Amino acid sequence: MNVVFISPPETHSIESSLPAQINQGGGVYPRLGLLYVAAYYERETGEKTDFIDAPALGMDYERLEEEIRRRPIDLAAVSVLTFNLIDSCKAAALVKKHHPKARVVFGGHHANYYPGESVRLKEVDYVISGDGEKSFLMLAQAIDRGERPEELAAIPGLSWHDGEKPRVAFLRGDSGDLNLLPFPARHLINLRNYNNLIGASDVTATIQSSRGCPFACTFCDIRRTKFRYREPSNVVDEVEALTAQGIEDFFFVDDTITIRKQRVHEICQEMIRRGLKVQFKISSRVDCINEALLKDLRRAGCYRIHYGVESASQRSLDYMEKGITPDLVRKVFRQTKEAGIGAYAYMMIGIPGETREEMEATFDFAVELDPDYCQFSICTPYPKTELYERMLRTGIIPHDYWQEFAENPQEGFRVKFWNPDFEEAELREIQQYGHRKFYGRPRFVLRELGRVRSLVDFRRKAAMGLKLLLRRGARRPEAPTLTT
Repeated sequence: MNVVFISPPETHSIESSLPAQINQGGGVYPRLGLLYVAAYYERETGEKTDFIDAPALGMDYERLEEEIRRRPIDLAAVSVLTFNLIDSCKAAALVKKHHPKARVVFGGHHANYYPGESVRLKEVDYVISGDGEKSFLMLAQAIDRGERPEELAAIPGLSWHDGEKPRVAFLRGDSGDLNLLPFPARHLINLRNYNNLIGASDVTATIQSSRGCPFACTFCDIRRTKFRYREPSNVVDEVEALTAQGIEDFFFVDDTITIRKQRVHEICQEMIRRGLKVQFKISSRVDCINEALLKDLRRAGCYRIHYGVESASQRSLDYMEKGITPDLVRKVFRQTKEAGIGAYAYMMIGIPGETREEMEATFDFAVELDPDYCQFSICTPYPKTELYERMLRTGIIPHDYWQEFAENPQEGFRVKFWNPDFEEAELREIQQYGHRKFYGRPRFVLRELGRVRSLVDFRRKAAMGLKLLLRRGARRPEAPTLTT
């Protein structure tokens, strides 16, 4: 069977609440979810697969169509986020155009929350919700055997068409023990195509050592999900395999890797024991870390920790069910600096009920904490989050507009902030003020100049900084939305 995995161009992505200049600093990372599924399929079948990562290759739709046209394709798996649903549908349509008998399967976060809506899209044959490794293999085998309904019905997390009637899965796929999964199929990609503008080197590899998060943040779509993790030796085996390919900079993309602190201690100690000379960054909550762990992280090569700070207002933190305090944030940022590790602060403004004075206090808090980098998102109720459901229940959001988009995705759809006290233009202006206040400081500029790796790096950072500081906060021309 000819299997291809596709990460589509990001031509029609829904605009997020962050300025493009801040988003650019996030870099380009491989789709680990697809690479895990590809690796499992290849291991279990002995067959080769193909992978088209359009964003990493700077590929537009004309080039993507040519890549799809020239390949034999029996089964295409497309990665889908709600933000790139339009692009995923366009990529699927190209597969159908050039390979009418091919089957298209959607997977990813959007498929988890909108399986029924996704399987009803004309470009889609199957949808896999949850872990995809085992379910995708079972689907490919079922297709090979003629797509018998009783066999399709037995596949965990699979939504499909039973004649004209969609069959929607209400249970998600589960790949079981994460230690038994192969490492992502990175042989399908060129790691040099991936980068991070604020990383420690020009090439950054991503590793996922756990899945899920048990915490209750209302703005998060993986709120209170089961935390599953890999054993330290298994994680370090993957790090070591990547260092053998010349990779020295890593980003552990776990939502909160430090939930089990002892496991992270053991990962650090094992990297040190093996003599791995690496640099890496992680994401953590401020209530999931301590001085002893910070010391081990630094010894192992950790150079930055990404923290969810959100707000200087305890009232706003409580509204978001964050479970932390500003004083704890201060303490942990101080300890992180004392350990010799940098910090990245995720902050949020426009939280329902928040005043302009409270937003400005959050900007002052960011300057006080003085992390390496900081981003100020505008509070946005994303689909299926507790924040979104709460705002629907209380009438702040008049109707389920994400549901409408999932059922009938249209170009021109825009995210709305639904803040009862501020217009979008006001929030954008306040956000821009915060970014200018943080990034316009001489202290930040001088520190960043000291981190420049090359002339190319300097030019990229300088261009990003100038665009950010000179960007206007005025409202952009209105685009049509599903709510008007």
